[in-house]
Amino acid sequence: MSNCVLSGDNLTLKMITDFLRSKCEVSIEENAAKRVKAARKTVLEMINKGKVVYGINTGFGKLSQVKIPLNELESLQLNLLRSHACGVSDPVDTDIVVLMMFLKINNLSAGYSGCSLEVINKLIELLNKKIYPIVPRRGSVGASGDLAPLAHMSLPLIDEGEVLYKNKRYKSEDLVKQGIYEPIKLGPKDGLSLINGTQYSTALLTSALIQAKDLVLLSELAASMSIEAVLSTDVPFRKEIQEIRRQKGQKVVAKHVRNFLKNSEIVESHKNCEKVQDPYSFRCVPQVLGAVRDSINFVQEIVENEFNAVTDNPLVFSDSGEILSGGNFHAEPLAMASDQLSIALTELGNISERRIANLTDQSVSGLPAFLIKSSGINSGFMIAHVAAASLASENRTLSNPASVGNIPTSANQEDHVSMAPAAGLKLLQIVENVKVIIWIEMLAAAQGMDFRRPLKAGIGSELGYKKVRSLVKYLDKDRIMYVDLRQYKKLLSDYTFIREINDIAESN
Repeated sequence: MSNCVLSGDNLTLKMITDFLRSKCEVSIEENAAKRVKAARKTVLEMINKGKVVYGINTGFGKLSQVKIPLNELESLQLNLLRSHACGVSDPVDTDIVVLMMFLKINNLSAGYSGCSLEVINKLIELLNKKIYPIVPRRGSVGASGDLAPLAHMSLPLIDEGEVLYKNKRYKSEDLVKQGIYEPIKLGPKDGLSLINGTQYSTALLTSALIQAKDLVLLSELAASMSIEAVLSTDVPFRKEIQEIRRQKGQKVVAKHVRNFLKNSEIVESHKNCEKVQDPYSFRCVPQVLGAVRDSINFVQEIVENEFNAVTDNPLVFSDSGEILSGGNFHAEPLAMASDQLSIALTELGNISERRIANLTDQSVSGLPAFLIKSSGINSGFMIAHVAAASLASENRTLSNPASVGNIPTSANQEDHVSMAPAAGLKLLQIVENVKVIIWIEMLAAAQGMDFRRPLKAGIGSELGYKKVRSLVKYLDKDRIMYVDLRQYKKLLSDYTFIREINDIAESN
């Protein structure tokens, strides 16, 4: 992906994912530029006719009744960025800022905002030069747009605020003085177009969604490895059982587990054992993880709609010459989707933690207590399970919905807000927690599989086992385990391995 050409209406999650991993050069289509110019012409004509239009020649929010003189329109837009840059707390990760810029460029390229083409081109220049604004993570309620985060994102365009450049933090003016880029002057509607939108909320949710798609696949793999380790039956994953439940996600998960267990010597070794049924955390993997997959698919539809949505206000319809005020900036769809994904991923962690508990319980697993020989003098995976339980418990608190909370702002003009950024921020914390939980399960399952040697596991489970052992050696006696636990980052960043696992999962 050497170049990414945006048109305002063609983005998919795959394109976003590819962009984040390649950081390719960005540009906009010629037709998009024509639409932007046409909308800009409509704005300027409206001003020249002396029409009063919200946000173009009026104040903002509760101050929308205040008309602004023509000679002060530039100051209006400058003051908007300065006054709204009220973000607090630590900065968000660079990838979130990159995604905000990318989405804002696409949003403005649709040609309904009425901003100047120079604004879009300057955003593109900063993005392509890898000059990333510093954006504090808190301060937006997700209605009237993500005002504070987007204001911070936009300040460098006017030679203000701070940026990250070549891994160093600079004042924007320092880069301008060094001749690295030139600032622009804001005209009518430019500032408002930049900060009115849902790009921060969308970026948070998108980042979580991309990671969630990998996590549910790895959770299926971890479950398959655990099934091998405790000698669970593979009967619950039979196709006939899934078909009469009719749930799409359940069918997918069962298929994946069947493929991971294919050709397993371990499964074959206990086909005729006396065990009739396994605990729910093993037996109901298709039902629980299937529901998670269904939630992910729902959230993906919401997010892909938002990629190509116009979430500015007011909106410029150049064909009819109208400028219309509405509420597309309200991030309620994103807030609810973030809460839904939070619940789904919390359940992903919950059922994984239960399997870890079973793996370490000798009476259930038939394995050495806490998965280590000479238990007693050695504690093995005892406290690794405690860590997983701690994270699962924290997730239950974090998965309480943010979207049902409301605090009116702007002197009650903005009397119902979405809280989408809060929903997105806690969702990202859940994602981080679930990564560790799944990794602990993979470590525990690999340890259990070692006790089943020389029998080999299924195609997918064996690949998972080898991946774990490439990062962490067998636990023959107690050692400092936090070093092992930290290796989850290497697992999650190995996209080649994840693709291999996905290919096995999807094979016929």
